[in-house]
Amino acid sequence: MNRIYKRPEYLDYEDALKGFTDLRKTLNEYIENQPQKFKEKFAETKKKAGEGDLVAMDILAYYYKTGVPQLLPENYEKYLKWEIVSAARGNELAIEKLQFLLGYAYNEIMESDDYETIEYKNDIDDYNVIYVIGKNICKMLVRELSIFPTDMAEEDDVSKPYTQEQFVLFRKTIDTVIPKTIDFMKS
Repeated sequence: MNRIYKRPEYLDYEDALKGFTDLRKTLNEYIENQPQKFKEKFAETKKKAGEGDLVAMDILAYYYKTGVPQLLPENYEKYLKWEIVSAARGNELAIEKLQFLLGYAYNEIMESDDYETIEYKNDIDDYNVIYVIGKNICKMLVRELSIFPTDMAEEDDVSKPYTQEQFVLFRKTIDTVIPKTIDFMKS
């Protein structure tokens, strides 16, 4: 299977938000009025996400976070993985949504002895700091967790609600990638 798709390096916040809002509105209307149509559109969205569509990835994360009664099981792991891969590929909205999970990692990187070098080599300024650092943390998480959108898009939807253990595992993985992110960003 070909895992290489041509994709943009960046999806502007406003474009990401508009795409997300429009697709969510469509899917929510199907949930209310045509549940079978929701399943079809969701399957189509999974296919697009597997092909690299950043808005589709973000939408999948949104619906997996809490699930949809009788239509889609909650899956906390898929929620985080889709959000992380969307952020790693440059979706500014996804990066913002992950700040609750990554906030302390930003601080660790910004307080590291290498931050001046990181700032210089990555053209970091007050405007783009969250985007640049967030995207790079997520790139390292994608590598560490071996997240492949093509594979995830083909997985069956199973119930895997939030547990403290899953959250702790993700936090430990973030701890593991902080020094890797620093090394990557200063190289």
